[in-house]
Amino acid sequence: MLQLLSIGAGEATEGVALFIQNLADRAGIELTIGSILLVYMVLLTLTALLQYWKALLDARYQQTFIYTLRRRLFRKILMADWQLLNSRSKTNHLQVLTREVPNLANYYFFYLKLLTTLIMTAAYTLYAMLVSAGFTLIIIAVGIIVFFLLRRFLMRSFRLGKGYVDSYNRLLKYIDDFWQTVKIAKVHSSEDYYFNRFDEASTSLLNMEYRMQKNWSVPQLIQRIVGLAVLVGIVWFGYRSGTIPMASFVILILLFSRIYPQLIAINTDVNMIVSNVASVKLVMQLDEDLPEPGTTTGDVHPSVALKKEIRLEDITFAYPDGEKLFDGFRAVIRANAITGIVGQSGRGKTTLIDLIAGLQRPGAGKIFIDGVPLDEDLLPAWRAGLGYLPQDPFFIDGTLRENLVWDSGGRPADENRAGASGGRSGDNDHRGSSGGPGDRSPDSGERTGRRGSGPGSSGAISDEEIMAVLEQVNATHLVKRFRKGLDAFIVNYPFAFSGGECQRLALARVLLRRPSVLLLDEATSSLDAENEATVMEVLARLKERITIVFVTHRESVTRWFDEVIKI
Repeated sequence: MLQLLSIGAGEATEGVALFIQNLADRAGIELTIGSILLVYMVLLTLTALLQYWKALLDARYQQTFIYTLRRRLFRKILMADWQLLNSRSKTNHLQVLTREVPNLANYYFFYLKLLTTLIMTAAYTLYAMLVSAGFTLIIIAVGIIVFFLLRRFLMRSFRLGKGYVDSYNRLLKYIDDFWQTVKIAKVHSSEDYYFNRFDEASTSLLNMEYRMQKNWSVPQLIQRIVGLAVLVGIVWFGYRSGTIPMASFVILILLFSRIYPQLIAINTDVNMIVSNVASVKLVMQLDEDLPEPGTTTGDVHPSVALKKEIRLEDITFAYPDGEKLFDGFRAVIRANAITGIVGQSGRGKTTLIDLIAGLQRPGAGKIFIDGVPLDEDLLPAWRAGLGYLPQDPFFIDGTLRENLVWDSGGRPADENRAGASGGRSGDNDHRGSSGGPGDRSPDSGERTGRRGSGPGSSGAISDEEIMAVLEQVNATHLVKRFRKGLDAFIVNYPFAFSGGECQRLALARVLLRRPSVLLLDEATSSLDAENEATVMEVLARLKERITIVFVTHRESVTRWFDEVIKI
């Protein structure tokens, strides 16, 4: 196009310019400054559109990659064995899912960007070689030499990337530690301790960010200065020699102005790749450590209804690097009874619950459910009929309704399942007081009350059912204290409810699952004597339909037990 404008007096038009000029002459089109600039504008507009399309395509691929990998890892974490999860740091998992997965995406993105840069550099270089092979070889040689001399910055990028990952992990850990103990921090006025730890990690991150940015910028600065010096030298020698036509000379300068930034981009891309190696290792290590889940989280298994007994035969169990908690242990838990598990602290009461629930596996011996071994094939159906209430209840940030029904989603509407009812079967006239969900017909939720709309709700639990269960555990006042009732949004639940209130809400949630077997781990430890008696009366009525296993150290509840296993 510069040749078409006759830049350089007396220069002959050649090559592509000559072809375009002959084509215009045959078409009767006059090539003027206006028409040439119009073509130039169209070409640049098309380039801009291509770049826009490419940017959207890049973003879609990159974000889809992040989504797919993050979803895959979270599913593997979700479906992993309890023993494996219990041996891992929550902070590490949180860091991988939130920050390191995008860093891994950047790692591969810069690999592809490096490939793109190499292709573009090769294209510019090829055309520059056609214009002036000598000057092109000079600029390429200078670029390679500078890249070799700056290789120490790449090693520094690797160390800084690892240091940044470690600093970010400490920051997350300090935040989590504070949130777990915020009440103690306030009572003890130890805010400065947590602030100093947080500030230490934040300062470390700040320094790492600065050092990483400097480590990326210094090579770029050096390359730009060297490139500028080389370009000035080429212009000076080319001008003095007068061997290059003016149009070709301008093209050569433009090409070099494109080639050298590509060389700088190559160094930057490699630097970014190296700095993300630590993040990649962290993600890949987690991916390798977690086995592929054998079942999908959407599977709904029909529950196993216990009819006769849970039998533990010759159970041996010990935690890694710990002494044996059980050695040849035998016990029988009868169906439709309350079996208490009592003993001193640290003797394995909670571990026995975990073994029954399939969270832990015995080193030797077997657990039989109505004579059938509790193995991997039976475990999903067995867990579908379990209700488990740990000593420390947990709630999500959400409405009261969501917190009561999210754990009940996907259960079959089967009247043979044990209902969370304190009344007798068929006593449908007293649903508001002693009656409960188990006494209702399957479609009664359609006719009365609004349906639960929580994350795990399958549409099978109505508000009437929720309130009936809350009535049983003496917790309806917890809903009535809020103006929006079940729609009240709760965050930081330990500060919204007392320990006893949390325990009663958690018990209501478990009962709404309509379990066949109810596992309670110190379920009344936070209740006063009156509320404890109320809950135990509910459990005593439920045992007609539910097998209840109750871990406790409190003598006050042992009178409710039909059988006791002493550990």
